[in-house]
Amino acid sequence: MKRVFILSILILFISLCTGSISAGTTKLLSYNIKGHSMTSSRLADIATIINTQNPDIVALQEVDNRSLGIFNHDYLSELAESTGMHSQFFALVGTYYGIGILSKTEPISVKTQSFAPSDTSKDKESRGFLIAEFDNFYFLCTHYSLNADDRDTATEWAIRFARQSDKTVFIAGDFNAQPTYRAMVTFKEYGFSILNNTALYTYPAKDPTSCIDMIISYRPDDSLKYTTTETGVVTEEPGLTLSDVSDHLPVFVTIEAEGSAVYDATSLQEINLIRSADGFSLSNLKTTSQVNIYDISGKLVKTQNVDNATNIVLPEGSRNGLYVIRVSNAYQNSSFKYLY
Repeated sequence: MKRVFILSILILFISLCTGSISAGTTKLLSYNIKGHSMTSSRLADIATIINTQNPDIVALQEVDNRSLGIFNHDYLSELAESTGMHSQFFALVGTYYGIGILSKTEPISVKTQSFAPSDTSKDKESRGFLIAEFDNFYFLCTHYSLNADDRDTATEWAIRFARQSDKTVFIAGDFNAQPTYRAMVTFKEYGFSILNNTALYTYPAKDPTSCIDMIISYRPDDSLKYTTTETGVVTEEPGLTLSDVSDHLPVFVTIEAEGSAVYDATSLQEINLIRSADGFSLSNLKTTSQVNIYDISGKLVKTQNVDNATNIVLPEGSRNGLYVIRVSNAYQNSSFKYLY
């Protein structure tokens, strides 16, 4: 007979050991994954890094879905499955290479904007923006050109988009420009802020010398204000050499919506996990919640959206051992250690 031991701890940012209820915080991450010649092994390493960081939204550059040999791959969809997130893809070269977004919450709408390279540019790759709309902000993913004039074209469009928006705009990506380059200076002149610490370098992954991966923002008048509460560059992951995974390092920021603390967290009850005949259910959920189940190696084995009393079972053939169950919604984050 299977025996189940459950230890429940409320956590902030879905950590395993300590925490509290948090509302209104969002973690954004940008990662150029060097998609050319992608392998299943390297994709698994990328998923591990994302799962460890546990972002709410991810901007991905150099997403390459080209197949090798007889095997067909949709690497972004596979990455979405491994992280339990929704995926959006914008092909800028053919139908297979471009930029992508992963998000815990499905966007309200998704649009795209592309720019052909200028006639004088040596960089012949089309560039653009993948635009995901969420309740209180827009999140744009981009991979800028190596050509300065083409970067200016994209920057001018992004400024117009942000100034016409009624929501805060976040743009994350590989800008192929350092903070002092013309495109980034133009952004700042028009009211954009670079949210990540640019003294923390992102490229190349081995012995980085510059910051060209950034997350920037623009707040129109009367839109919701966000404060940056954390920023960093991922420089290590146990068991992995990050320079073997990509030639860029992931950059992240955590933002908090102004006024989010007014929600009375004391009115929320602690989430409870209730054992059933073939699995478990959850109680005291404030709203529909995402449940992610990870094995002891950190691999995502199941993701499911649930309400109170929804029965959840481990996948068929799951081995006995320790699992980590993470539960999150807009108001609550909880983690359970589950011995199966």
